[in-house]
Amino acid sequence: MATWLIFLSIGLGFLIGYFLLLNSRQIKYNKYLMNGALLILLFSMGAKIGMDDRVLSQISQIGFKAFLFALSAILGSVLMIYLFFKKDSKNFSSDSFSSEGGESEVVSHKDTIIIGLTVTAGLIIAVFFLDMTYISVMNQISNYALIVLLFGVGIDIGLNKEMMSYLVKYGWNIMVFPILIAVGSILGTVIIGYLIGFNFNEAAAVGAGFGWYSLSGIILSQLHSVELGSIAFLSNIFREFLTFLILPLVVKKFGRPASIAPGGATAMDVTLPVIKKVGGEEMVVPALVSGMVLTTLVPILVPFLIKL
Repeated sequence: MATWLIFLSIGLGFLIGYFLLLNSRQIKYNKYLMNGALLILLFSMGAKIGMDDRVLSQISQIGFKAFLFALSAILGSVLMIYLFFKKDSKNFSSDSFSSEGGESEVVSHKDTIIIGLTVTAGLIIAVFFLDMTYISVMNQISNYALIVLLFGVGIDIGLNKEMMSYLVKYGWNIMVFPILIAVGSILGTVIIGYLIGFNFNEAAAVGAGFGWYSLSGIILSQLHSVELGSIAFLSNIFREFLTFLILPLVVKKFGRPASIAPGGATAMDVTLPVIKKVGGEEMVVPALVSGMVLTTLVPILVPFLIKL
């Protein structure tokens, strides 16, 4: 798929959402349309893995590389936050942020389970019933589904006025969190990518997934290869899992501001409750803003970086 088509789909969706050209019913239907397109894409990604004997035979190696990418993205983002706050702690304090608006306290893994089952279903069906003669049909279906999904993502981004309200209320200083996390994530994956034989653009694009596995893996499968898409998908799953596992240690060693870094884009939803619990009330608003910004950047940075 052409990169310009990806940006066009997101851009048109953003304009429609930003200028409120949809009524409430149509916005609700957009969610259903996005979910349907996402499931089709996840199924097709699993099917492509199952149809590709080379990728299938290297699945353990792919998983190990994905784990290294996840670990390096977390480490890079945590270190960037730690070094900044260590240097500028007198001029910038996280205590200036209150936690109002951070009402979510329940961690739900339902979506993660559905995503995993959908990819697995595509893989199993391909292994037993499909071969590479179906790859062109699968590519065409997934191309159309990706356009629909990105169009819907653009609408959601355009509708998201909450992020701007946070910026107005708390000032642009709050943007330091997503900027440092984005730079640290990409820098970390580029370094480890160089060590294990990946090109700069490949490693950077994996790092730019920021934990949003259901989109970054799909985009890279379409624009680059099934193998890299699989690595990105698994890497971001590992990132979310590792966040829950290591966050108490991260806060103990690197301070409360670093609690936002490991989760990346998931800091606005899935990992927010544990960030609040471990990092404290004052980290909720920065976590929300950081997650929103990083989520917005994923469909922009991933296709841009992979084409460098």
